[in-house]
Amino acid sequence: MLRPMAGSSAHTAYATEVYENFDSFMQQVIKDTYDRGAKRAEFVALLLASGELIPMAWGRMRKSGVRELAVGAAGVVALRYAIAYVVSGPIGIALTGFTIATLISFFWSNQKEVLARRGPYKQLINDTREKYEDIQARYRDGRYDAGERALLVEGLLRRMLTEIEAPLPSAS
Repeated sequence: MLRPMAGSSAHTAYATEVYENFDSFMQQVIKDTYDRGAKRAEFVALLLASGELIPMAWGRMRKSGVRELAVGAAGVVALRYAIAYVVSGPIGIALTGFTIATLISFFWSNQKEVLARRGPYKQLINDTREKYEDIQARYRDGRYDAGERALLVEGLLRRMLTEIEAPLPSAS
């Protein structure tokens, strides 16, 4: 469904906020990833990468001296924060069948696959953030009108979804 953007005649595929701030953009990526039926490892890894909380949780765990549980506990802490971030946004309703307990249980059982995806996803998020900010800067400078910005943001979102769904390169 296309919606007109506030203050313009451009038609957009997403809510206005997606085109205006990166947090809303990422929440839309997470929602679309979930809606498109991503494997749980992809979804959980995306939640962890989008929260960017593992380094913080890892640092806390290392300082407390509990090294053997650091990866698992840091992941659970990061997952809880990431879920809180996502649920606070517009996709909380979509997660009704995918509870926090289910996500944490899945994470514990599939840490290796989830953590293998988290790094590439985090890099993808950082690269996408740069491109998103570049689009916003050019829009503010008047180089793009609202329609052009919407098209570029939608293309960026679709490219990100395609990369999330792509299989990880094998470690041969």
